[in-house]
Amino acid sequence: MGNFVRLIVAAIMVVSVVRYADAQSMAYRFAGHSYRERPEVNIYLSARYDHLLQVSPHFRHHHMWKECHTINIQPLHLDCIASFDQYEPVLPEFWRRRY
Repeated sequence: MGNFVRLIVAAIMVVSVVRYADAQSMAYRFAGHSYRERPEVNIYLSARYDHLLQVSPHFRHHHMWKECHTINIQPLHLDCIASFDQYEPVLPEFWRRRY
């Protein structure tokens, strides 16, 4: 009888581990934004981000802070800031104030 009880306990443990492993493989979506998974939408959003970095000073400064403020090593922090000018140069005609 002791071996039978051990076998039942082992089977219950195996089933509970298998159910736990299945729960981990589930895919979750944040607010159901599955449209972002499409390549054409991703390309559009990337182009919009690049454009806003070039034409909007507020957007540019906010994202420079957001992406670089956690880097505590000074040379790396300066490289992060410089990468914005290297890869997304400012379009000067959009930075003038329009009245």
